[in-house]
Amino acid sequence: MRELMFLFFVGFVLVHLAKMFRLYLVLMEHKIPFWKFVLLYLKTTLVNFIIPYKIGEVYRFFCISRQTKHWQVGILSILVDRFFDTLALCIILVPCDILLARQLANVPVYAVLSDITLVFLAVLLVIAICYISVLPTYRYLNRYLIKEKTSQRSLAALKGLDVVKQWFDFTQNLISGRFALILLSSFAGWIFEIFTLGVLAKAIGKTFDIPALENYIRSIFGLGSSEMLSRYTNESVLLMAVFLVIALIATLIAKLKRSRKKKES
Repeated sequence: MRELMFLFFVGFVLVHLAKMFRLYLVLMEHKIPFWKFVLLYLKTTLVNFIIPYKIGEVYRFFCISRQTKHWQVGILSILVDRFFDTLALCIILVPCDILLARQLANVPVYAVLSDITLVFLAVLLVIAICYISVLPTYRYLNRYLIKEKTSQRSLAALKGLDVVKQWFDFTQNLISGRFALILLSSFAGWIFEIFTLGVLAKAIGKTFDIPALENYIRSIFGLGSSEMLSRYTNESVLLMAVFLVIALIATLIAKLKRSRKKKES
């Protein structure tokens, strides 16, 4: 049992190192001091564990916006973070669904992928199409409106296009040159989380297979119930709270040391 507890602890730490690194990559250009970023990640992740259905992301939006001084970065960094998290998850779920379908007899082709996987893929496809289409659409409409139109409506449309372009530039700034690293850290995060969930399942005497994993994911969004999610969340809240307290104490000690040095000098 002690070995399982140790493996769970190690797995949990690796999960959040990977996820923290991913968010750090997304926000890298905004140069948040590293220790402030660690505190930001710990406290927002703790709130996310406490508040269900990912509603805690609202608090993360508030914290990131305050640190970067741009509310657009607060929204887009969370969307980018979620996009890569979902993309990495689909890279895992698709082969798992195919493997499960092969094990089951008489599974029709359209039912090879699970409902949750199809939803994720559809969302990713829509986001990817929108992102790819923004720049060429902006250039075409901008050129067309400037050449062909001079009315108040066309001027309003040009202003709207500039807003869209600004949001696109914010998004591009969050991932430019770091796409592969962000995806790799997302993939590592899910691999470590699946490993950690497997350890937890063994510790409580439960089976953790592909259907159990998909049920766990559905439960995150309130589309079912999962004992694994409840147990994992409870353990995560405790560990994350401990990490946050340690980080706050370390921050306080560092501030006291700096103030003493200033007084001595």
